Amino acid sequence: MTLTLRPLSPEAFAPFGTVTRLTPGAEPIRLVTEIENARAAARLHVDFTTAAPSPLPLAAKLFERHPANSQSFIPLAAARMLVLVAPADASGAPDLAAVQAFAAAGDQAVTYRRGVWHHPLTALDAPGFFAILTFRAGDDGDTVLFPLAAPLTLTA
Repeated sequence: MTLTLRPLSPEAFAPFGTVTRLTPGAEPIRLVTEIENARAAARLHVDFTTAAPSPLPLAAKLFERHPANSQSFIPLAAARMLVLVAPADASGAPDLAAVQAFAAAGDQAVTYRRGVWHHPLTALDAPGFFAILTFRAGDDGDTVLFPLAAPLTLTA
């Protein structure tokens, strides 16, 4: 299957989480009101990572989800990032017939709701430096991986 990336908007992404525009100004920027954690043993982790750029077309081979918590990706220095999401099907796997593919601008933070299938962090166009907010307990409930039987091709 081939998907064309479209610009990320809060409205289109609403079924999966929230988009926060990181525009400096006089008012504080609220990342999101729906940071979620359903496990008492899980603690908030704030990680910083650099992602090498992945040129398009890109072959997406993996989805992940966090069944008990949200996850936020906050660009600190990035051109664009891939936002590839899917709802769960009746079996709980990613519903590949309903996959949505977006390109987030370098000033858009993304928070995936708990349980949302998404592609791992991927920078587009240029290297990216990101903060990642997630809850971890250090067990199998932190992250569920779903390798795709056939890759999804993503284009501009």
